[in-house]
Amino acid sequence: MEPVDRRTFLIASGALAVAACSSDKGEKGDSGDSTDGASSSAGVDAITAISTSESGFTLAQRFSSAVIVAGTPRLPFSLANNQALLSDGPDVLHGEVRDAEGVIVIPSISAKKRQVTEGISYWDFHPTLETIGIYYLIIDGGTPDGGAFQINDPATVLVPFVGQALRPIDTPTTTDGRGVDPICTRLEGGPCPFHALTLTEALATGKPVAYLIGTPAHCQFGTCAPGLEFLINSSKRLGDKLVVVHAEVYTDDSATISTEAVEEYHLTFEPTIFIANSRGTVVQRLDAAWDQSELDEELDKLFG
Repeated sequence: MEPVDRRTFLIASGALAVAACSSDKGEKGDSGDSTDGASSSAGVDAITAISTSESGFTLAQRFSSAVIVAGTPRLPFSLANNQALLSDGPDVLHGEVRDAEGVIVIPSISAKKRQVTEGISYWDFHPTLETIGIYYLIIDGGTPDGGAFQINDPATVLVPFVGQALRPIDTPTTTDGRGVDPICTRLEGGPCPFHALTLTEALATGKPVAYLIGTPAHCQFGTCAPGLEFLINSSKRLGDKLVVVHAEVYTDDSATISTEAVEEYHLTFEPTIFIANSRGTVVQRLDAAWDQSELDEELDKLFG
C-alpha cells in the first residue's frame, strides 16, 4: 500500500461512508429524509465506488470517522461487492490494520457478523490504537486498499466518547415536549417507554443510563427502528437496574430542524446510543448500527 495524504484519505473514506442518516439541517434527499450535504453525497458515492470494485469485498463504513479517538474504538463495517451492499457474509471476518505508510500495526484482528435485520449485516471491529492518524483495515478476501478510518485528536471531537461524562440535557418528556412533536416516532406500538425522564433526571438517579438519539420514522439506512426495539427488549430484561432515555433527531415530522439533543451533542449522524455507568461516565458508544446481541453484551458489562 502506498502512503496517503489526508485529502486522499477523505475522498476514499467518504466514498464508502454509509453510517446512518445525517442529522444536520440540510436538503432533503429523494427519500424525504433531511440529510446533510456531505452525508447525502457520501451515500451516492458509496454505490459508485462499490460498482467499480472487482477485486474482492469492499468495506463500507457504518460510523463517522470524524468522532473516533484513541483507545479501543468500535468500528462497524458492512460488506459490498461490485454491485451493492451485501445483506450477509462470513460468520467471522479476519484481517489486519495498517497505518498510512502501509506498515502493519495490528497483524491479526477479527469480528463476528451481527444482524440488524435480514437485509442489514455488519461486523464490529475493536482495534487498540493510541496514535492519532490514518489507518486501514484490510480483510481477508477484501480489496487491497481495505477500509480507511482515522484516529482523531480528542480535543477536536465534540461528541461525547468513552471516558467522558455524559452531558445533562432536559430532553423532551411525555409531560413537556419542549417544542418537539412528536417526541417519539416509533413506527409500531405507539411512543416508546423512554420519555418519562429527561436525561438530566436520569443521570441524577445514580443508576447506569442508556441514552438513545435516533429517529425511527426518518432513518435513511433503516437502523433506527430496529435499534430502538432492541433497546426496548434490553430494558425489559434489565428492569429498573437501567434507566433509558430516547430523544428524537427532528423537532417535527417535516424532518428539517434538529432537536436540542442533536445540537448539544454536535451529532452529524444517528442513531447512536451512549452507555454510561452509575457515575454518568460513558463506557461505550454504539454508532449507526447495532443488533440485540451486541447491545446486550455492552449493557451487561455495567452489571458485572
